[in-house]
Amino acid sequence: MKEKAWKRVSVGFLAAALTVSLTACNGGSSSTSSTTTETSQAESSATTSSDPGEQGAKLTLWGSGDDQAMLKEMAAAFEKLHADKNYKVTVNVQDEDKAQAAILKDIDAAADVFDVPHDQLGALVEANACYPNTVYADEVKANDDAGAVQASTYKGTLYGYPRSVQSIFLYYNKSVLSKDDVKTMEGMLKKAKAAGKEVGWDMGNNYDTAPFYFANGVKLFGDDGTDPNGSTFNSPEALAVAKYISTLKAQGLKNINDGDVVSLLKNGSVVAHATGSWKSQEFMKALGDNYAVAKLPTININGEDKQIVSFAGYTLYLVNSHTKYPQAAMQLAAFLTNEENQIKAFKDRKVVPANKKAQSDPSVTSDETVAAQLDQARFSIPMPSVPQMSNFWSDTSMAYTKDLFEGKIKEADMQAKLDAWNDLLKSSIKS
Repeated sequence: MKEKAWKRVSVGFLAAALTVSLTACNGGSSSTSSTTTETSQAESSATTSSDPGEQGAKLTLWGSGDDQAMLKEMAAAFEKLHADKNYKVTVNVQDEDKAQAAILKDIDAAADVFDVPHDQLGALVEANACYPNTVYADEVKANDDAGAVQASTYKGTLYGYPRSVQSIFLYYNKSVLSKDDVKTMEGMLKKAKAAGKEVGWDMGNNYDTAPFYFANGVKLFGDDGTDPNGSTFNSPEALAVAKYISTLKAQGLKNINDGDVVSLLKNGSVVAHATGSWKSQEFMKALGDNYAVAKLPTININGEDKQIVSFAGYTLYLVNSHTKYPQAAMQLAAFLTNEENQIKAFKDRKVVPANKKAQSDPSVTSDETVAAQLDQARFSIPMPSVPQMSNFWSDTSMAYTKDLFEGKIKEADMQAKLDAWNDLLKSSIKS
């Protein structure tokens, strides 16, 4: 997804927290045997007699236009690997951020395997559009990072096959700031201010500011993001963060969005900014030889350094519950997301892997931008998908932290404002 799509796409695709009918979602027979994910595209095309896939399965795979060449190569390798099953995979264009609408328009006409952002999972499950991962769940849990596993799970059932991970991190000008400077917000701001510079942060968007609260243990919809009444944005921990945020402007933090910061990075007036990999190419050009990246800094709350905890966004392959070939479709989804193919996706398309071994591959870790994102991903939480997330993204919700930063909320009024914010977050969603 391009730009900060994770911020806004989720609003239109939030899931209603209803009871999941696994019977309706199962859409076909499932195997009780465990099939090992294919470990290499270069393996022999012969498969064993224990292969549970349906003979002659004809599968359709949806993927973005930019991924078509890569996906066709993967599909051909998958067909070769299962030559005795005579599989046929057709690859069609469907961008991941628009896939849900196309699927729900006609589930029967949708692809057998498709790629979506993880915050669309709940809505698809509730529409009985996705098939539970009945064969490869243990492998996903063992091989992918914890956030990816959580993002692939809805109401206790694992559906997804994690493909990629995305998080914000820090870009900075290394001619002004050192690696040690950017480890802490206080050190970074002090050094920048001494040089007559500023540090940028989008203080008007909860995608970028909620991580300050998460750093101090504040919860958004509970421990796992599934409890509509589980937010703690009015807790003592949240109040401590509110007081901290109210000091940042005076320390030299500048409220600025991604679109406006490029020119300021180029002219040197802003020497650091937090955002995601979608801006890496522009920032590289703006900073030139002074380009550097790192995980987000710590912030000092009541004398204690706390690591900023960002949102993590994941993309997942899912299997259509209406597929005629559930076993073969699960094999395909698992194959597309195995270690080798996640490394291939990174090399071909710079898709940052969710697979732990792929994340450690030298081809991935040697890329400094990706390494910084993965470093931050260790301090991140999957974005919730409960319907009340639309309250979190609302203009009223966004305004609380921005007003704190701008000094529009006095300390004596902060608790009342936080109480109102927390009440807003758990408000019922009108249909």
